[in-house]
Amino acid sequence: MGFTDDIRKALLERIGKGKRYPNNKRMADELGVDPSQLNRFLKKERGLNADSLGHILDRIGATITFGDEPADAARELCFRMPGKTQTDTNVPDPQADDYLAVPLAASPVAAGPGLIPEDKVEGWVLVWRHQESIRFRSNLVAVEIGRNELSMSPTLLPGDIVLVDRNDRDPSPAGKIMLVCEPGHDGGTMVKRVNTKRLDDDVELIFYSDNSREFPPTTYRLNRDYDGDITRAIGGNVVWAWSDMTKK
Repeated sequence: MGFTDDIRKALLERIGKGKRYPNNKRMADELGVDPSQLNRFLKKERGLNADSLGHILDRIGATITFGDEPADAARELCFRMPGKTQTDTNVPDPQADDYLAVPLAASPVAAGPGLIPEDKVEGWVLVWRHQESIRFRSNLVAVEIGRNELSMSPTLLPGDIVLVDRNDRDPSPAGKIMLVCEPGHDGGTMVKRVNTKRLDDDVELIFYSDNSREFPPTTYRLNRDYDGDITRAIGGNVVWAWSDMTKK
């Protein structure tokens, strides 16, 4: 089955009673495409132009993975639904393709290269993939703030869980909360805000805390301390967080 057939199949699977779109017309309206053009595409009578295809993929939250890209950490889901009791039988089941299972791992593992090893996965976090800050992201990992890690308080406290996009290691704009790594094989990993300063022959990386009185900033240089490799300095961008509001 080719790419076009895969898209057609995915759209057809989302149409029907109890599914995301009750009929073709509703799908066309919500995806912002011409109903007749969508119908002809679903019936294999004609294809979609590039603009319509791109528009549909954006609206349904689809992502494209190329064969030469590293595999993503997050996984697709397959719900195994229990029998319904004490609930309206007309309530639709959750759609597995609306969610991602994100591995929970220790920060050194999360910041490392490649896939999260199975024996290093501490648990799984269910993520609704259409949330605005998560849409179009897939190489995600969850990290729990450690018991004694108070440097980002009151923004993040021990026990809070942050969601890290491992594909986003760009430290700009200044002030992004990121998973960062100290230099060297034994360097620690932590969640900090990041700023950069351009030097004549290097880039200064400034890792600083929200609790700066007790945890002053640390500075490193990209070329000197990380051999010019940003992936050795930054493990990813924090895009979401689950916080215990009783501690705020």
